[in-house]
Amino acid sequence: MSEESQLFHVAEESGKFEVLDPSGRSILTCRDAASANHYAVLLNKAYKHGYKDGYHAAKSVDDS
Repeated sequence: MSEESQLFHVAEESGKFEVLDPSGRSILTCRDAASANHYAVLLNKAYKHGYKDGYHAAKSVDDS
């Protein structure tokens, strides 16, 4: 995925791995990096296929 689509990312804090939203708020905390990265990938895919694509589709309907 491109950097733009990596809105949700993982940061380590005190031995725990937090999935952060684009504004830096913690969405969830995991014990291991693999789980946190998995959730970050799922959130980024959900954003891309849901909100972002839906927004662009609605905008193109309004423009016609």
